[in-house]
Amino acid sequence: MKQIEKLLLRQLIDHQGEYVTSRSLASELSLSDRTIRNYMKVIKDEVEEHGGKLSAKQGQGYQLEIFDHLEFSRFLKQREVAFRSDLQVTEFFESEDRQKYLLNKLLLEDEAIFIEDLEDELFISRSSLVNDIHEIKKKLLPYALRINSKPHQGMWIEGHEQDKRHFIMDIFFGNHYTNSLKEYLGTSHFFKEINIEELVIIILDEIREVNLKVSDFIIQNLTLHLALAIKRVREGFHIEGIPLTEDIASRLEFQVSKNIMERIERVMKVVFPEEEVFYLALHLMAKSNREEKVTDQELLAELTVTLNQFAQFFHRPLNEDRQLKNGLLNHLAPMLVRLEQGITLENPLKEEIMKEDRQSFEQTKQLFSQMPLLSNYEINDDEWAYLTLHIMAALEKIKSTHKIHALIICATGYGSAQLLKNRVLSEFGETIVVTNVKGYYEINEAVLKEADMIISSIDLSTMFFKIPVLHVSVFLNSQDIQKIRETIAECLPCQSIKNKSISLPTEKKQHYYQQLLSEKWFTVYAQQPTKEEVIQELLQLLGQEEANEYLFEMTEQIKRREKMGQIIFSENIVVPHPAIPIGATTKIAVALIPGGMTWDEHEGIQFVFLVSPSFIENEGITVVTKAIVRFIDRTDLQHHILETPTFHDFNDQFSQMVK
Repeated sequence: MKQIEKLLLRQLIDHQGEYVTSRSLASELSLSDRTIRNYMKVIKDEVEEHGGKLSAKQGQGYQLEIFDHLEFSRFLKQREVAFRSDLQVTEFFESEDRQKYLLNKLLLEDEAIFIEDLEDELFISRSSLVNDIHEIKKKLLPYALRINSKPHQGMWIEGHEQDKRHFIMDIFFGNHYTNSLKEYLGTSHFFKEINIEELVIIILDEIREVNLKVSDFIIQNLTLHLALAIKRVREGFHIEGIPLTEDIASRLEFQVSKNIMERIERVMKVVFPEEEVFYLALHLMAKSNREEKVTDQELLAELTVTLNQFAQFFHRPLNEDRQLKNGLLNHLAPMLVRLEQGITLENPLKEEIMKEDRQSFEQTKQLFSQMPLLSNYEINDDEWAYLTLHIMAALEKIKSTHKIHALIICATGYGSAQLLKNRVLSEFGETIVVTNVKGYYEINEAVLKEADMIISSIDLSTMFFKIPVLHVSVFLNSQDIQKIRETIAECLPCQSIKNKSISLPTEKKQHYYQQLLSEKWFTVYAQQPTKEEVIQELLQLLGQEEANEYLFEMTEQIKRREKMGQIIFSENIVVPHPAIPIGATTKIAVALIPGGMTWDEHEGIQFVFLVSPSFIENEGITVVTKAIVRFIDRTDLQHHILETPTFHDFNDQFSQMVK
């Protein structure tokens, strides 16, 4: 890869997830716009073959999105674009994740950090890092902690050790810290008699007393091990084959393990055999900061392949779950030590795990047994059950975070609305979260922003929303339940549920489309119009066969609808429509503005779809409104239409969305 291509790629990474113009890139790299465009063509295919996507949008520039972070990181390393390889999986985090990563280094791993190193390590700009550090300083303040720095010495955190532990507990293991394994340990019936938070405090105290450096992922795995050890001992299971050597007994990790076990014995009224202490020491020896081995990178590469297979089997993005990946890495390292030394570890949860989620257990056994590093060992079901817990926790996290957010709407928001809410949760509590219960006149942008779908006891078919709207009975009959189930299948395409709704024939849909959208309601603006001009001129076209008051009432109802929620559906598409139907017949007017116009504070609007529903009946209106929603994502069709803005070309392109 040429140096210019590397620099260009670095710029795209710095602006990942946002559009950056060729002019801006050209200015940054002292090149011409044309040169930038030529190089973009060269790197596009490579990026898209290695876990990324490079999009181009007219007037906005280029945008890099990364879907497979590990594959993309490998690509950068191979092309020698500044990159740091490590066993711990480093990704392009959001600000909150980056802050957690920095705090992990500063506190748990007790490292001084340098801005210059972090820029290369995390592929972000200096200004982003400075902002992250500023936010960290604000978080440290209530704990009497501060960041100090000196030239050539980096940055570190200063303060009393007790305050540091308080901060670590709150930030990494408190209620607001999201970790799938922690959540699963805390809520699973497997560990209902064990105080997980207390275990974390004991581990944290003892490792920090001796300055043993371990990450939050390692602490989570040690917590899992100890929770299982307590359960194992209470139920009469014992570790066999542990080598009680003087070499292990003389290690710092053994003394830490002994201290941890003694505290747990006092607090939780359990007595551990010496073998358990030795085994915990093996965990710490495998997990504390050690020199990186060749097998670490082998393990990471093999685990990545395995998680890709899991993702394909479950149709869930398990291969993108950084917590799962790091949790498994930190479990597999001591597991390999265990297997090499012939240590047998019984799992008291084996039967429960196999009973509760046999599919995850069998899939874990099948896929992990194919990993080259594990394939030469005889591994029993107890070990497979330990690994299955990680998979189960990750699947549970996806299940809880991918619930559909529903807005319930009734006439008033009281009485019948609460009845409908209770019925929805009773039927769909596992897949739906009710974000709000509102009356018709309470609909506004804020409540719509939180929702993935609307479930309403009043007919909203004449109003246009970007999300699915379902009209149901307050008693939620069997037909309503089926409608909701089908919509869930559409909103969650990775679900095993398939949409079995009976669709209208294509000919019927095309008939509705031709009825509702005609050349007589179509116009093109060569010059930039105002918002008011567009609305009034489109209403004039639509109102030719309507009552005299149509123009005034539609104008008022469009204003009212705008107050209820956003009608701008993308950067260049707006869909004005009335809060309640005014027209005698259903019709839709279209305006094209190739040069773009300003709609309120939004610049660059090029498509206006003015929807005028009927107060009598609106058969077929959803055929066109759904087509508009699909059209929003089809920038290629938009580009074709704007190049030759005639009704004939518009019709050819837009009608493809009617399906």
